[in-house]
Amino acid sequence: MQVMQFPLKILTVAGCRPPVSWSSLWKRTVYNIYTVFVCLLLLTFMLPQLMDIILNVNNADDFTDTFYIMLAMIIACCKMLSLLLNRKNIEILTDALIEKPFRPLEPDEIEIRQKYNNIIR
Repeated sequence: MQVMQFPLKILTVAGCRPPVSWSSLWKRTVYNIYTVFVCLLLLTFMLPQLMDIILNVNNADDFTDTFYIMLAMIIACCKMLSLLLNRKNIEILTDALIEKPFRPLEPDEIEIRQKYNNIIR
């Protein structure tokens, strides 16, 4: 039974976690290209914001509006970088949650896990 299915699917779509079923070199290479594409897309959204601050800002209101959006993009880039650097640790964590001390054994434990899996969805 896979834990955290929905968050892991979101990470897969975002380019941070390759699907487990993709074990061939070809599929891994395609997914790594997709990851680079998503990272470059984030950076290309951030670059015009920086240029707008440098070239076009005339007053404090324009600066705060543009800087607020650029700050959100910088945070998104940092989060993406952090997820990519900790890709193996995330995999180790999800594998550990399936193993003995964390695996639900009693029927009420299984019911609790199912309840929270349904809440997450």
